[in-house]
Amino acid sequence: MIQAVYCEEKCIANISVEAENKKKRRFGKTMNIKTNNLNHSISRGSFLITNKIALLFLCVLTYLFSNALRAELTQSIDRTNIHAGETFVLTLQINEEIDEQPDLSLIPKEFTVLSNSQYQQSSYVNGRGSTVKGWKIKLSTLKTGNITIPSIAVGHLKSTPIKLFIKDTSDRVTLGGQKKAIFLESEVDNKSVYVQQQIIYTVRLFRAVNTHYARLSEPYAGDSIIEKLGEDVQYNKTIDNTRYLVTERRYAIFPQNSGSLKIDSVNFTADVNDPNQRNRNRFLNTTRPISVNSKEKMITVKPQPAKSSNPWIPAKSVVLADKWTPQTQELTVGEPITWTLLLTAQGLSEAQLPAIELPKVAGLQWYPDTPQKERQVNENGLLAQRIEKLAVIPSKEGTLTIPEIKVSWWDVKTDSQKTASIPARTFNVKASIQDVSTSNKIPTMISPVNSTQNQGNNSNISLWQNISGALFILWLITLTAYFFKSGSSQNIKNKNMKNPNKETPISLNEKSSLSSLNKSIKSNNANDIEKDLIVWINCLSDKNIFSIGDLLKSISDSNLKQKLNDIEQQRYAKKGNANSDYQCNLNKDDLSHIRHSLTSSVNKSDSSEIPSLY
Repeated sequence: MIQAVYCEEKCIANISVEAENKKKRRFGKTMNIKTNNLNHSISRGSFLITNKIALLFLCVLTYLFSNALRAELTQSIDRTNIHAGETFVLTLQINEEIDEQPDLSLIPKEFTVLSNSQYQQSSYVNGRGSTVKGWKIKLSTLKTGNITIPSIAVGHLKSTPIKLFIKDTSDRVTLGGQKKAIFLESEVDNKSVYVQQQIIYTVRLFRAVNTHYARLSEPYAGDSIIEKLGEDVQYNKTIDNTRYLVTERRYAIFPQNSGSLKIDSVNFTADVNDPNQRNRNRFLNTTRPISVNSKEKMITVKPQPAKSSNPWIPAKSVVLADKWTPQTQELTVGEPITWTLLLTAQGLSEAQLPAIELPKVAGLQWYPDTPQKERQVNENGLLAQRIEKLAVIPSKEGTLTIPEIKVSWWDVKTDSQKTASIPARTFNVKASIQDVSTSNKIPTMISPVNSTQNQGNNSNISLWQNISGALFILWLITLTAYFFKSGSSQNIKNKNMKNPNKETPISLNEKSSLSSLNKSIKSNNANDIEKDLIVWINCLSDKNIFSIGDLLKSISDSNLKQKLNDIEQQRYAKKGNANSDYQCNLNKDDLSHIRHSLTSSVNKSDSSEIPSLY
């Protein structure tokens, strides 16, 4: 019994112990679970924090990387089919707001920068803003072949290089199937010239389409002087049923060294409407730039001939003429008279005309004025003129002769040395009126000398009275001569005014020049006719007449004008175009008309006018 109770208590104790142990185990397990849960929570929180930091770091990197990708400098051109001399546009664009400007010094020297414009565009999409900034640079080049536009820097950014192939430019442009829509022609009047001889270079631009921003370059010919001849001439011309607007431009080229001379191509650039561009938006530009070049010209320049004289004057014609103001064969000692020398050359610039050498004449004094240099433009190029005026004052009476004055020049048409001259002229120089008056001695009455002082004083008084009387008589003689001369001049002037249609008396100088002119007319030599005609008309008036063109301004008769034009045309005609059967139609009535036209204006002027230099 006792053992049974003991066993039961022991069992109960074991059960209690086991229950306690289970309880402890359950509590321990719970504690472990809580501990594990706590550790897991801590670990999970740390992981989340780490992830957030990493995500934030990744966002920062993405932002920075996206900005680096977004800041990009691009470089492009508007077209690739480019010919030498044509313009094209280089565009630099950056999608970032930046203050720096592109470094255009990196563009090669083969390119010409014509313009540089800047633009900027801003936009907002879904609340986000963006900015685009760019530059449009217009370029052109005359070099052909492969050319590279290098990388251009804008701030810290650089663009990608672009390779181009520039095609050679022809002398014509094809548009819309029309092979010669625009083309250039050039020509020279002579391919073999002497040094400093004039070359007429002509450029003609033919356009069958409208152009915009047109530009025609100037010619270049090495070591030469180039002068433009007048303004551009425009006219219409039809070629192969196509109507062209022709622009003609002429130049005078004077080579300065002998040898081979190359006249470079002249370039024409413009924008034209491109029919190949089909653009629905009428506000967009549908034009494209074009460029055409003329052909080069080679000239042979010969040196100055050994047998030629100096100064070297290579010209088509040279005329030396003179005129005296007033026209007279009689000079007076001490009284000035104006002498005008006219040197005219066809095919030279005024800077090439030399000074006229004057001979020394005993009894004559020269007082030259500043020479005048002028130029005119005609179909034969430049017409140069040198005008020298001198005051001529005789210093002694008698007969004085001014010898012949010559200017040697080289005739480029006949390839020979020639001489332009003014014939010798003789004057009769008379003494001045004052010299004549003082030469007439008037005797003075001298009273006998008395020994007394009063008689001496009376003698001195009488002497001074006689001298005063003599001076008074001289003054009266001078005054009378002056009024007599003025009255004679006034009578001559009144007679001329009363008879304006009456022919002016022919002077000896005019008579000789008229005789030479008549001989030239009979010989039908246009060169001699114009030369003698200019000499003759300069004997008639004080007008500055150097050529037939100047004379035509004073002629009203249409038939006479036509005859004068025929002379000028025959004279300057080329060898192949000259009329071998030319007959000069000038007659006596024509010469009388010319004389009347020139002398009538002289009679209207004051004959007592003081010479221009004094």
